Amino acid sequence: MIEKLVKITGSLENKLKARSFNLSESFIKEFSNRSGFIDFTNNDGSVNGIALIDRGIEPEIRIMNYGNELFSRDYIQKSLKKAMEYREKLSNDKIIDIGPKSAYRLVNDGSDGLSALTVDVYADYLHITTFSEYWHNHMRFISEYLLKETGKKGVYWRNNLKNSPPTSKFYIGEKYKLDEQGQSTLIAEESGMKLYIDLMDPNSTGLFLDQKLNKQLISNLFNGRNNGSILNTFAHTCAFSLAPCVNGHKVSSYNIDISPKYFNTAMRNFQLNDIPLNHHKFVEKDVFSQLEQMKSKSTRFDVIVLDPPSFAKSKKFGAFSTKNKYRDLLDLSIPLLNPGGFIVAFTNTKSISESKWLRQIGVKDDMQDIDIENDQQQQQQQQQKQKQQQSQILIDGTLKNDLREISQLNIKNAKFSNSTKNVSPFKKLAKFKAVEYFDQSPDFNIREGDERVAKYLKGVLLKNKVDFSKTKYYSTEKNFK
Repeated sequence: MIEKLVKITGSLENKLKARSFNLSESFIKEFSNRSGFIDFTNNDGSVNGIALIDRGIEPEIRIMNYGNELFSRDYIQKSLKKAMEYREKLSNDKIIDIGPKSAYRLVNDGSDGLSALTVDVYADYLHITTFSEYWHNHMRFISEYLLKETGKKGVYWRNNLKNSPPTSKFYIGEKYKLDEQGQSTLIAEESGMKLYIDLMDPNSTGLFLDQKLNKQLISNLFNGRNNGSILNTFAHTCAFSLAPCVNGHKVSSYNIDISPKYFNTAMRNFQLNDIPLNHHKFVEKDVFSQLEQMKSKSTRFDVIVLDPPSFAKSKKFGAFSTKNKYRDLLDLSIPLLNPGGFIVAFTNTKSISESKWLRQIGVKDDMQDIDIENDQQQQQQQQQKQKQQQSQILIDGTLKNDLREISQLNIKNAKFSNSTKNVSPFKKLAKFKAVEYFDQSPDFNIREGDERVAKYLKGVLLKNKVDFSKTKYYSTEKNFK
């Protein structure tokens, strides 16, 4: 018979005493090579909790909760209830909308005590995503409980495991209807926008919920203007372009994406919101190649949105990664911006930390302060080490010959160059000022310590240092006649 509680000791115990939430595969043996949902404690009972151990997720060990509670269906139910109460509070505080037609995140992974599980709400339907096979046996219980508590009509299940393509299927309850072309008729609302949602698409439902508030912030950039223009790259279903139009701004948009399917949804969304398509272009091309081609044309934009995936491939520009190529994307976009315009850039900190990303694109050089601090620490450590060496080899009040020779050389502490440190030189982004920083929607709560594991959206609003209203590029009403 296997003991339910795993006794932790040694380095694993030290890690868990420090309240680490994510551990590598190397610690699995210290969990007695167990997998699944594991309850743990140490010898004196001062460290207790629940871990999800699965070699099919990264990192392989997720600490779901610290405390005396054991993993059970009662624990799952309490975690779901707590997650719902948190979203209700956000709604009561007028931060998010959880009305009957709204779309929002109900359960966000480990931040709600349910690692490798998310639950999204789209109007009358629940969309559950499992990132670990160990949740499969609990899907019926979770689905039935949530249907009862929320009053929703049905559950769609997306399974997203590490070593296989994601899949989506209807799971329980009532299905939503399809139109004559087999397209989804499910409509959710977000900040006044009506949007078609496809819960059977394993790659995307058609709406990025974490950008909920940021769409409105971008829309607000057009406040006080007669009209304006927006270049929306990696446009997906073009919600960044739709939002200002729904809010009453006369905005033309130029949208670039390689997916005809998502552009079809985008055009359906514009029509659903009674927005004519004649001022909106949908260009089905590679973003990098299209930006390069557009530089030779006269078209310029008041707002440019950059929201690339963490990794992408371009026939002309090769592999793109937000980790080291984001500045290239930014440099391609800048020539297309009207003087005094805005660039809105987003990234996912699962691939690169916010500080490193801001340094890469030339906004902040946090490394300079870090290097100075590290140099001072290294000098102090080196001086202490020299004193220890001198005391150890002092014999009868005299230094050994080799130490005397070294001391006569008067060698100063060496400093490493940027190339030696494997850090590229900081290249400041000229003629731009960071005027605002963006986060993901609050219903995507992130507990401290999970920032580099959970999907964590960050963004920055860059303003060109020219008074927009005093330039010849300022848009006029005649552009819309």
